[in-house]
Amino acid sequence: MMKKLMLWLGIIACCMAPLMAQTNTWGTHYTTYDASDNGTGYQTSSAAVIGPNRFVALVTQTPASPILDNLFNPPGNYLVGYWDADSALGLINSPINGSSTTPRYGFDNQFTDWESGLDLIRLDGAWQMAADNNGRIYVANNDADHNILVFQMDSQQVSATEFRMSTGITENIFGVEVDDNGYVYVVDYEGNDTKTDEVKVYAGIGAPNTTWGDFGGHNDAPVATIDLPTGNYLGITCSGDGSAVYVSATTQRTLLKFTGSPTTGYTQDAAFQVTLAADDTISNGGYGTPSFVGLAFMNNPPRVYAAVDSFIHRGDTGGYPYGRIYSYDAVSGAPEDTIDIAEWNFIRTGDYSSGSNDGRAGGYTSVIDVDVEESEQALYTQTYYGWAVEKWVYDGTLSALEPVDGAVPSGFELGQNYPNPFNPSTTISFKIDHASRVSLNIYNITGQKVASLIEENLAPGTYQTEFNAANLPSGVYFYQLNAGSLSIAKKMVLAR
Repeated sequence: MMKKLMLWLGIIACCMAPLMAQTNTWGTHYTTYDASDNGTGYQTSSAAVIGPNRFVALVTQTPASPILDNLFNPPGNYLVGYWDADSALGLINSPINGSSTTPRYGFDNQFTDWESGLDLIRLDGAWQMAADNNGRIYVANNDADHNILVFQMDSQQVSATEFRMSTGITENIFGVEVDDNGYVYVVDYEGNDTKTDEVKVYAGIGAPNTTWGDFGGHNDAPVATIDLPTGNYLGITCSGDGSAVYVSATTQRTLLKFTGSPTTGYTQDAAFQVTLAADDTISNGGYGTPSFVGLAFMNNPPRVYAAVDSFIHRGDTGGYPYGRIYSYDAVSGAPEDTIDIAEWNFIRTGDYSSGSNDGRAGGYTSVIDVDVEESEQALYTQTYYGWAVEKWVYDGTLSALEPVDGAVPSGFELGQNYPNPFNPSTTISFKIDHASRVSLNIYNITGQKVASLIEENLAPGTYQTEFNAANLPSGVYFYQLNAGSLSIAKKMVLAR
């Protein structure tokens, strides 16, 4: 029976090759046009996503030279909202210079004001922001009190909420993140030996005894802090449950991980070793040394996504030939994947300093931040000097592979998925008795490949992975394991 099934799958796969278009690679779904009718209007440093194709972009104009000395004094700093966006549509009104409007294309001195009652704070030196599960946008601002300013967005406009939190009067802040429980994480731009609280964690909006709202002092003490070494820090993210915090140690070209919780505190995970290679530099006519910048966390599968680029470094002979998103296993730090944005731009446009006319490449590679949209497993980045936001999607299925037993099995086995029938997730386990290139693919009843769960070199052992069929219809599916010349397939049922 199994031989007949394998023959049937093989025949259908050959006959239906045009349907099997998955390449298991990342590509842009769209890039917002750099134009007045749907563009951000100026250099774009961050995007915070509240749902599929719904996001807020942050414009932070390049400061006067020397740039790093004036980093927190840009000539323009404002928000731009997008609702049900694509390359040419979605721009909505945002608070700019006291009005609810869209930005004037290419104009200096445009600023967003956070305003609640008589309380008014202007965006000043804000480079990154984050979104929570309630559709709120948190901006790491560098006004006199270095506030975390909170905004909201609907289909019509971006507007200020009553919520903000002062992080203190002395330290510039850069990265910000919010976990699934509402805790807010913020990292100082600079770490040094005179302080021990470069990362501050605040209880979220609505938590007992907090002062985020109008009737509070906006001055809570952090519930947890993390001490960082001397250096600059240009990104922070955390797992959904707050049990792991990741920080871009940009000066050291290293990604740091801390484990614990907001209520018990955090310690560094010394086993998590992620450092860029010495030869990971800019080539193809450019020059410079890239490093970790903005970060994002995906819960399923658990991965850390890192923007890697030379910060505020422009030109074909500067930073444009380089710009990447690296993904890492959230537990071990093992590298998972690379999105080479500069290469994508070159393939789409023929050079490093042109945007495309089809809304698929922003050009002028200069990625400072990255955000995750969980339901679509999509990434949102920006091209700072291309004045655009980019949405990236994976042509395949992202899946977490978990080793179950390091002992060498006695044979090659594929377990029956459990549960079966399932809705919408099920676990698939398998054993391999020798090192192999392993693939695990899902096919529908017609033989069309609908998901690719694994495509990598594995050591002997027992493994399991989860298949999430949330986007597939009910029906009979087949999952096929290949390892070298060996192959096994089994049937499973998705029942909604």
